[in-house]
Amino acid sequence: MSFKLRLSVLTIAICQSFSAAATAPANPVDEIITVTGDRFDSSADQQLTVINTIEREEIVRLNPKSVVDVLETLPGVSVTRNGGAGQSASISMRGTNSSHVLVLVDGVRIGSATLGAVSFNALTPENIERIEVVKGPRAAVWGSDAIGGVIQIFTRKLEGGEWFASAEYGSDEYMRGSAGVGISHGDGHTSISINREKSDGYDIKNDAEDDDDGYDRLGVSVNGLQNLSEQWQLTWAGQLESGNYEYDNMGYYGPGVNEADYDNYLVNVAAQYQSKKLTSKLAVGQSRDKNENFRADDPSLGINLYETTRDQVNWSNRYAASDDLTFIGGVDWSNESIEGNYAVDERDLLGIYGLARYQMGKFLMEGVIRYDDVENIDSETSYNTSLAYQLNEQWRITASAGSGFKAPSFNDLYWPGSGNPELVSETSENLDLTLNYSGDNLRGYLSIYQNKIDNLIQWAPTGEKDDYGYDIWKPANIKDAEITGVELSLNYSTWDIEHQLGYSYIDAVDGESDEQLVGRSEHEFDYAISYAWSEFDLLVNYHYQGERNAGDYNYDGVTDYLDAYHQIDMSIGYKLTEAWQLRLKANNLLDEEIISDRNYFSPGRQLFLSVSYQAF
Repeated sequence: MSFKLRLSVLTIAICQSFSAAATAPANPVDEIITVTGDRFDSSADQQLTVINTIEREEIVRLNPKSVVDVLETLPGVSVTRNGGAGQSASISMRGTNSSHVLVLVDGVRIGSATLGAVSFNALTPENIERIEVVKGPRAAVWGSDAIGGVIQIFTRKLEGGEWFASAEYGSDEYMRGSAGVGISHGDGHTSISINREKSDGYDIKNDAEDDDDGYDRLGVSVNGLQNLSEQWQLTWAGQLESGNYEYDNMGYYGPGVNEADYDNYLVNVAAQYQSKKLTSKLAVGQSRDKNENFRADDPSLGINLYETTRDQVNWSNRYAASDDLTFIGGVDWSNESIEGNYAVDERDLLGIYGLARYQMGKFLMEGVIRYDDVENIDSETSYNTSLAYQLNEQWRITASAGSGFKAPSFNDLYWPGSGNPELVSETSENLDLTLNYSGDNLRGYLSIYQNKIDNLIQWAPTGEKDDYGYDIWKPANIKDAEITGVELSLNYSTWDIEHQLGYSYIDAVDGESDEQLVGRSEHEFDYAISYAWSEFDLLVNYHYQGERNAGDYNYDGVTDYLDAYHQIDMSIGYKLTEAWQLRLKANNLLDEEIISDRNYFSPGRQLFLSVSYQAF
């Protein structure tokens, strides 16, 4: 493996990526194209933010069982798991809440508008071509949720005539089969990928339910393009994620629902016009997030349904006024509708944004402003300003300031009997300073940032009593948070061995009590070493997670902490031929006890063996 830190030349951000071999040279900067920073295909030297990218070749080498396994390798990204690969998990980016990260798949916003979260366990790593992770607030470009950053997942892309197939077996009776094909049609092509996997699982929680909690999931993705002329292009994308997972839920008053079926999909169709100076794209899409929770051996508990349907229309434009001046702007409209007995079950969201970027000698300047109107909630205006300066051939520096917001979820606003329709959006103000070095064998960046988040929503007593004399609790904008952090990433190559180091220090505290926020670690450290020789490749990943504030879960007035842990994973690949490959993957090689959420167990050491064939 080779981690390639991709340098955003004037933005002082190295965009982290992976290559297919440890000896492969880093791509020239002008060949690196990202989308998520400003919505358009842009070379790295046009991006004024830190962007980490993960390519398909490295996903193959990592051989992850969930998307969060991939994201956790990036500095500044923390993962909390409620079990194994098929159970629920959440991420925190630079110390923000899990709901403060916007997640897109092929340009389509996904996630539940009731829970305000994304089901990462439903996403299939085998169907992913590329992941882009933008650090810091990008609400001025993308709207609500982008307080900590933006994650965009791009599904598999195959040229006409290319195809692949693979199979895998491993611990806990894990089985997987995957296949994909590229189809040509005139001046265009379509990719179709399918993945099916299942596992008997293990007992994920320390409670009275002593049983294995398994999962199965089916993932299908389709995307393609058709060039209609030199200036017009039509693109399309679709994804289906369907499956089931089991969990433990033995409550104080007895058993509760302990199984879930999900059935999520998205579709997106876009038309793009491109001339020498103007690029204009109109996209129409829809996504659905549906989750049914039940207990198979006790139908009397009923079914808890969480379903969101989101329609969206995006019109984005880029105009190159000159070689030094670029304008980007557009309009976003979406409608969120939910199922359930809510006082309000749908809302419209409208956003208008504009960006200007100007190059002046060694300086690159960018300003973005956006207005969002969320139905039944106060409107929000977000901004982002950045200034970058190239000190010399090796050193780069950038400074930026920006704001973000998170609109309240339907559960916060309208949950039957306890919602609070008076809530306002959570808001943030962020400062960031990043220094970058890029030499022949050493590349890296150091970011220092501060993020102040106001109007955080938390359940609190209203001062009223119910008919039984108990306090009535409802969501309220009563919390603030202050997050200060340092993020370091280094890449060093020597003797065909690639070293990748990442470190994050995060001081995330309650704005009133100055106590550490629940679920955060002050220190996280990652180190990866890779080597390729002849037909073999080897990757070893080490991850250190510092102790986490677990709250006062013993109700004794004392803050409890989850122990720090170390994890070592290893992946070994061997090419039988140019098309056939074997891979052995070991997770948690030392069989450490890993607990990232109280009372939830890790699976322990796991081994997986896969065989794959690819005709390209």
